[in-house]
Amino acid sequence: MTVATRLRSLARGRVAVIGVPYLWLLAFFLLPFLIVMKISVSEMETVRFKDLLTFKDGMLQLSLRLGNYVFITEDALYFKTYLSSIKYAGVTTLLCLFIGYPFAYFMARAKATVQPALLMLVMLPFWTSFLLRVYAWKGLLSEHGWAFEFITATRLDHVLAAIGVIPAPGQLMNTPFSLVLG
Repeated sequence: MTVATRLRSLARGRVAVIGVPYLWLLAFFLLPFLIVMKISVSEMETVRFKDLLTFKDGMLQLSLRLGNYVFITEDALYFKTYLSSIKYAGVTTLLCLFIGYPFAYFMARAKATVQPALLMLVMLPFWTSFLLRVYAWKGLLSEHGWAFEFITATRLDHVLAAIGVIPAPGQLMNTPFSLVLG
């Protein structure tokens, strides 16, 4: 087997290895995304959406309807929702930075024997399902959860209400506090 033949077979193997994830992304991300984009610019009919490309009178016609996008920019509800999403994303990012960097510094300075255990403490929550974590937070922050009982027993809820983190003492669920905490 010559060097050129080996290189060609190696290149084919690389294409196969790299091609599988790209096919997966194409099938399960790009195609559904394009379908949703087609629906968003199509005009709705009684049974289905109108075709974007039609061949009429010997000409190919493209019919895009951008009214949905104009509606989103003109409606105040969508704008407020977008701004609140940006606000919560910013607050969550800052909290992650303020908590994550000191913990990473502590992990880097810890003894080599302790570092794997600290890394496991960071990685373990990512191994659980997102839905399971949501239900766990709901259980912890509900009126009968131990986190709620701890916060109310230490009167920390009054402090959080005084600085505006929660709307009223004793109310933790369905608040901006619980959204950022989760």
